[in-house]
Amino acid sequence: MNFRSFLCSACLRPSFAPKNSIGRESFNCHWCKATSRERAIILQIHWQYMQRKMKNPFRKLSILGVSDGHLTSTILSKIYRKNYINYQYHLDPKLDITNVQASLIDNADIISCSEVLEHVEPPIQIAFDGLYKLLKVNGALVLSVPHTDEQGVHVEHFPVMRNSQIVKRNEQLVLIGEDTSGNSVSFDNLIFHGGIGTTLEYRVFSKSSLIDHLKVAGFGDLLIKRNYKLFGISWEPWSRVWVAVKGNSNCADQ
Repeated sequence: MNFRSFLCSACLRPSFAPKNSIGRESFNCHWCKATSRERAIILQIHWQYMQRKMKNPFRKLSILGVSDGHLTSTILSKIYRKNYINYQYHLDPKLDITNVQASLIDNADIISCSEVLEHVEPPIQIAFDGLYKLLKVNGALVLSVPHTDEQGVHVEHFPVMRNSQIVKRNEQLVLIGEDTSGNSVSFDNLIFHGGIGTTLEYRVFSKSSLIDHLKVAGFGDLLIKRNYKLFGISWEPWSRVWVAVKGNSNCADQ
């Protein structure tokens, strides 16, 4: 079996993985088991943190995680200690990015939001607006969502609903609720990530729809991060990791 060597940006050790496992959710570090995506998110957190420390070494920085996975939150907690807090939707400390509490507005220098926005109920723009509110001016959002390439289209699986919930009918999970006119609606053939009944997929972004939502929220300097083979970050040219800055107005590949 052929292997590729790299420096793992998660555990900071020289590592390796089989070449035939290269992919966004694979190519795991031999030591810490971080995937390509997890290494990409953590690398950008480190880079954004260092950039801000170089400008002001004595400034205390706040890093906010939005439902970061166990490995990502463990790594960031170990390195940044009290400067990093991972918020959850259902567990303490709680955060609903569609309804940000006043105490967290303009609070974060850096936000990590990976594989979250595809699971938020519509209308999704409210969630992008919430992420914008959380950041200080010139703060950075490090973001990943599954999205198509430039030729793809944005897909919303469900309309805006009220009182929506997932129920079991005839041994099948079904999403039920009311549409904006008050009519009862239901949907089957649901797609879940991370196990049945846990995280429902509400949409698949396109590259252009992701840019549009970020810009409407007010984000600028939208940087689409390319592969970094040195750090074992390598997959197809879609569903990339993005960095969006609060208060600027450019978009580019890096």
